[in-house]
Amino acid sequence: MQSSNESLLGLRDYLGVVSRRRTTIIFAVFIVASIALASALVQTPSYASKASVLLKASATVNLFNPNAAAGDPARELQTQIQVITSQPVKEAVQAQLGSAPNVTVIAHGQANVIDISAQSTDPPSAATIANTYADAFINYRRTQDLNDALAAESQIQARIADLQHQIDDLNAQIKAADAKSQTALNATLGTQVDSLLQQQGTFKQQLSQIQVQASLTSGGVQLVSPATIANSPVSPRPTRDLVLAIVAGLMLGIGSAFALEYFDDSVKSRDDLDRALGGTPNVGMIPQVPGWKDRNQPILVTLTDPTSPGAEAFRGLRTSIQFISLERPLRTIMVTSPSAGEGKTTVLANLGIALAQVGQRVIITCCDLRRPRLHEFFGLDNSVGFTSVLLGELPVFAALQKVPGEPNVRILASGPLPVNPSELLSTERAMEVLAALQGEADIVLVDSPPVLPVTDAAVLTRLVDATLLVVTVGSTTRKHVAQALETLRQVDAPLIGTVLNNVSPEGSYSYVYQPYQVDPGPLRTRPAPRPDGNGGPRPVPSGTRPPARRD
Repeated sequence: MQSSNESLLGLRDYLGVVSRRRTTIIFAVFIVASIALASALVQTPSYASKASVLLKASATVNLFNPNAAAGDPARELQTQIQVITSQPVKEAVQAQLGSAPNVTVIAHGQANVIDISAQSTDPPSAATIANTYADAFINYRRTQDLNDALAAESQIQARIADLQHQIDDLNAQIKAADAKSQTALNATLGTQVDSLLQQQGTFKQQLSQIQVQASLTSGGVQLVSPATIANSPVSPRPTRDLVLAIVAGLMLGIGSAFALEYFDDSVKSRDDLDRALGGTPNVGMIPQVPGWKDRNQPILVTLTDPTSPGAEAFRGLRTSIQFISLERPLRTIMVTSPSAGEGKTTVLANLGIALAQVGQRVIITCCDLRRPRLHEFFGLDNSVGFTSVLLGELPVFAALQKVPGEPNVRILASGPLPVNPSELLSTERAMEVLAALQGEADIVLVDSPPVLPVTDAAVLTRLVDATLLVVTVGSTTRKHVAQALETLRQVDAPLIGTVLNNVSPEGSYSYVYQPYQVDPGPLRTRPAPRPDGNGGPRPVPSGTRPPARRD
């Protein structure tokens, strides 16, 4: 079962890579297909014609080597293929056509049939070239056979003449002898003369056969089918070329996708984050929200679109935090990220609204004293804020700003930016300010600078009850996640988990957020009881746990 699960996980990972890199794959297919199609459209059509010849055993008989025709048929076939493209055949073709274009010569497997193919932009020219090569090859083989026959004929005639000379010598010896000796010589030499005459007759018979065969020789090659004029080009073929280009583009695109994936260290899914966390829990997954990275247009989906998947995700994050608070009270929660631009302030602001919608009094304070953005989300002023209270210029209640339409939410902006943020945040006065904020609300959310660029976040961790680390799909790298976790562990930060931001549908275990038809109005306006009967929280007796809030 474990092996089966691992196989499914591997397949899901591969499909995830293809899905995430689909733009790369589509681009590669488009580029390769466009090049192939453009090449096909501008390329001059080429036509091919084929002439086929049959190889047969030569009719010429070699008198002195009757086994010369025997041998390896495959080797003989390859030899004749080389002969077709040899210099003598090309010279014959050039003499007839004025040039010797290249041809393709292919044998039909075990058969002794050879195809001679020629290509040209002119269909008749392709057929002419193939037929000319076939004719030149046949003529070359016929000439070779005739030359072999003439050589054999000359050798046989020389042998016949030599035998005749021997016969004449023996007859002359018999005639030169006296009458008494001729009888004895006829008995001894006559037998030799008869043998020589018999050999001479055999040679004359062979000579006659060679002469007949030489007059009928075809060179051992026969034209099976001449080349005909082609009706359609062999190249280009736009449809075929386009299909091949699409296949090649897919291979190139998928290969490029996996190569990019291998070198891309960014967190791409929940699985990537789990591998990088090493046991740290993930308490929330926020789906992609169009335009959330636009600094000129901060987005609060919990207010502008409360039934959207994004708003539902923030309500889920709120529920996760409420369950964690059952184990220990969480009055102050800091939200940070490994690096800048990963959506920590967006998560913080929307989480604050989600908490306020269930009746909790929420203060959201900006302790990012380097690049503050919290006030922009609510359209508020940043001239006074956390630094104003920290320096004793204003009391806490005077620096807090109300959010129009959200009575349970107040904002403490960053205020004027100091030159030494880390030093200010590490003072006892900063702890006193946060403690004072806790007295004004049920929960305080703190916007912190990123962990890795500066030490501000590490300093703030000792002033809060919990820390959330925002990790963004496609932006945060696994290396930065590991470095941020190590930094937080070194200062013993109260890290309760991570929030995975900008999650695509396929990166969230195929969970689809459904837009529940709810009316958040009553939740936002529901009064919270106060000790004095005016809506404040009831005091909790010492040693008891505050009751869990439910949505």
